[in-house]
Amino acid sequence: MSRLALVVHFHQPVGNLDSVVRHATDRCYRPFLEVLDAHPDIPMTLHYSGCLLEWLETDAPDVTETIGKLVERGQVELMTGGFYEPILAALPARDQRGQIRMMSDHLASRYGADATGLWLTERVWEQDVIPSIVDEGVRYTVIDDSIFHSVGITDEELTGPFVTEHASKPLLVYAGDRELRYLIPYKRVERAIDHLRSDDRLFVYADDGEKFGEWPDTYERVYGNGWLERFFTALGDADDIELTTLGSHAIDARPRDRVYLPSSSYDEMMTWALPAQARLKVGAARRILGKKDPEGLLPFVRGAPWRAFLAKYPEVNQLQKRMTLVSDELHSSGAGADAMRELYRAQCNCAYWHGAFGGMYLAFMRSALWHHLMRAEGAVAPKTGVSLVDVDADARDEILITAGWGAAVVSPADARVIELDEWSFGANLLAVAARHREAYHLADENPIDDEGDDDEEMPAIHARADVDRDSLTFDDEPLGGLIDLIDGERVAGPYDLEVDAGRVVLTTQHVVPLQITKELRWDGDGLLCTHTLENRSRKKLSCNFGSESSVLPLNLGRGTAPDKVEPLATGWRIEQPEGEVGLEVVCEPVGEISTHAIETASATLEGLTTMRQGTTVTTTWHVVIPRGGAVTISQLLRPIVSPVARHKKEPGVSA
Repeated sequence: MSRLALVVHFHQPVGNLDSVVRHATDRCYRPFLEVLDAHPDIPMTLHYSGCLLEWLETDAPDVTETIGKLVERGQVELMTGGFYEPILAALPARDQRGQIRMMSDHLASRYGADATGLWLTERVWEQDVIPSIVDEGVRYTVIDDSIFHSVGITDEELTGPFVTEHASKPLLVYAGDRELRYLIPYKRVERAIDHLRSDDRLFVYADDGEKFGEWPDTYERVYGNGWLERFFTALGDADDIELTTLGSHAIDARPRDRVYLPSSSYDEMMTWALPAQARLKVGAARRILGKKDPEGLLPFVRGAPWRAFLAKYPEVNQLQKRMTLVSDELHSSGAGADAMRELYRAQCNCAYWHGAFGGMYLAFMRSALWHHLMRAEGAVAPKTGVSLVDVDADARDEILITAGWGAAVVSPADARVIELDEWSFGANLLAVAARHREAYHLADENPIDDEGDDDEEMPAIHARADVDRDSLTFDDEPLGGLIDLIDGERVAGPYDLEVDAGRVVLTTQHVVPLQITKELRWDGDGLLCTHTLENRSRKKLSCNFGSESSVLPLNLGRGTAPDKVEPLATGWRIEQPEGEVGLEVVCEPVGEISTHAIETASATLEGLTTMRQGTTVTTTWHVVIPRGGAVTISQLLRPIVSPVARHKKEPGVSA
């Protein structure tokens, strides 16, 4: 007799649009529980991220009441995890434990659940997360079966959990069945049942719950056509399939064997983590071997672990490393619970990678994480000053400036401002994603071969938009603030650095015959940048000097609309419609303003979609400098908080 454990995971990220969460609740979360409630003979393990529970408990309490009823009935067991759905491997160990503890305590106090299993966010596995998991009372987790296959373990050997350990702390690991993930709910119910009858072993289904109504074309199939109802009925009628929950199974489970698994995630995630050309090659190889693989090589053809996104996207690395730095500040200062919760919100995973969904290209979601991170840092208010810190862990120090209004991070190599942070409300106004070359810009990907399916089965979704690839623009150099330009070309540097208690001076003499000295000071209003342009030649010098800043104003809970850039008598201002935090720049003298929107053609479940990432504003001055003379230009970058910002309820946050 075969056994089946159903594990379903539900999640909505921090900063997601209220309308999106409400839509998912109406078409997925509520109807799924209604069908499950009508089948009390179907036991199940459910996992809800804490950020989703916060929303449901406030805005859809009937859903969480049903969860509580099913737990009390003994039909449903709940899994713990990081409360705000972080990738545990991305966090310091102290935050891994804190996030898990917060979730387990919430499930116990609110739902009376004793969670002994842990859901791995995005199924990202690294061996050294084990101590934090085990120390918080967790006994088991689920990892994709393909990861077991990659170390030579066959399906025939996946009869139950394996045991692994780190620092001599043991953890049971179950293998989630890939075939079931592709069958449920896309193929006929009979095919899923036949698969379960194909072997007398424990099958573990572990996948995202949004495929039950929220993903494209699933609502009509799952509920309109009654797929879920028929599936539960078929399971209840199958005398040769025993249903169990992993929590109850793990109590007396005898591990099949010992295993040590590589840093990994599901196959698609590891392919997405690769550089564009490598992603195309690995994807093609896996499709070929999926059709014909006489040597059984497919399990050993893999992509890259999640950490590869830190190399692929500097924006993700900056966020993750800055989060670690703020975590250090909070823990060393003994910050309170509110500040720690803000830090934990900033650790939500969805803007830390990109695949078939918007991910880090969703500007409103990315800036929401920065919002919470800066609120956390502002709570401990680092003292005003300047220090040299390797913020992004590249073995080279950055300049970290802190002031009453917030902070700035500056790259000495190219005198570029990497962050401009506002603390009173919480924002990083330079959290703009560059336009990276992605595999889907180079060629259409076709990851699923659905040939031979009949009309009753759900076809694979290959949603994509027509894109004029020749017209796409990519950023070959990093974006930022106060980037120096001469006649429209970026000044490459290098810059010499001088730092004292009240200022930062960056100087380059590599724009012959011009010497550029860039002085940064900070006060109660913002960041003051003064450029001194010195003519070292023996004749008059005439050029166009420019300063370029790519800005993302904060607009919580709304999609990124066209930015409003307003020329002022003293400079310019940029804001989002009804946004919370914008930027005002006061120039002396006033220069000529030009702008262009930063837009990406990014992959989503609906295909390639144009996404706004921010706006580049360039201020240009035509300067004429006599021989041996100099010209001075100043800019004051002043974060501005909307008067109504502090009265707004933040989306996705319980009152």
